[in-house]
Amino acid sequence: MIEITFQNDEVKLVNTQNNTSETVLHFGGIHNNLTTISSSKLLQEYIHMLENYSTIQKYTYGETTMIDIVALTSLVYNELMAGKHSGIRALEVGSWFGCSSYFFANSLKTFSDSNFLFCMDTWQGSPDTASHNIANYENAFEHFKSVMRYAGVYDNIKPIVCDSTVGMDILQDDHFDIIFVDANHTYDYVYQDIVKGIRKIKVGGLLMGHDCECYADELPPHLLQGDNKHLDGVEGYHTGVIKALDDIFGRSYSRFNQSLVWYKRITQADKDMLLKITSKYNYDREGIVELVGTMKEAIQYIYNNISEGKSDILQTLTVDTVQAANQLEKEMLPLCENFYNKELKINTNMLKSALLDFQITFNNDFPQALSVLESKVIERFNVWSECFLESEI
Repeated sequence: MIEITFQNDEVKLVNTQNNTSETVLHFGGIHNNLTTISSSKLLQEYIHMLENYSTIQKYTYGETTMIDIVALTSLVYNELMAGKHSGIRALEVGSWFGCSSYFFANSLKTFSDSNFLFCMDTWQGSPDTASHNIANYENAFEHFKSVMRYAGVYDNIKPIVCDSTVGMDILQDDHFDIIFVDANHTYDYVYQDIVKGIRKIKVGGLLMGHDCECYADELPPHLLQGDNKHLDGVEGYHTGVIKALDDIFGRSYSRFNQSLVWYKRITQADKDMLLKITSKYNYDREGIVELVGTMKEAIQYIYNNISEGKSDILQTLTVDTVQAANQLEKEMLPLCENFYNKELKINTNMLKSALLDFQITFNNDFPQALSVLESKVIERFNVWSECFLESEI
């Protein structure tokens, strides 16, 4: 059994079975407290915050244990005592009813009112959560806001009502000082949340997450086989979280002892690793270049000969070019997602739309077809080509 003790300006986790202890926070002279807040005041605020655990857990239907809360908050406290402690931008990916949100935001607020926690969630719940049924009877987002107001931290919270698969792409790169990942625990979601978190956090920032029971090499081997890695909570392990962390970091991340919290200081090397991660998505670049070259030749032929009037060959080329645009879109959209290239994704869609407009005009209003070809198709094709050449794809 693990107990939390407060002795001599220290917060300790004590294992009562073997009588060992671990100091997780030190507010005295050993720690480099760079804030203007006294160590005694910080300790007092920390104890007071933890005393609210049972109340917050009650109103948020919290499933996060006290040890996990100590892990999260002590990491945040240590981070802010060791360096920058005001103007902090933090992000929580997956907030639900707000148990961890309160302790995260309260920790930030203790150091400065200029610190803000961005909370990203759909607030729609997930069928695999014990509290999911509660969301069927009340507005989870409104409940979250009410609890945060009641707890006195809402002014330091900025909600983002969005699925992380979309929301993380919207956020500015290199923007956050601290990120905590605790949304969908299945492999694909966790993998993308971590990879995108690396992109959104500053170099030197603290990336954290929840629901990691062990390192991948400590798992029973059969749990890494087949579909088990995609499951959440199989045989007591969050295999999706553990496998995603292993695929991205190997063992180069840390686990907070006795808790499910993991953390990693993000370096420039981690940022550079993103290119290697995205490059693992195999695709036929030569095939894409060839497809685009064929489209370009067809468009050029149509442009050179359309003034002579409709013909079967122009009709065929128009149909074939639209089909090629469909194929290009099919090839490009997953790549744009993996490489986080929103601009190229938009231009691919716009090129396809321009070709569809041309096909409709060619069939129904032929005299206007040349104008559409010049003003839409050729222009969009040139923009797309330039965007593609400038991309990392």
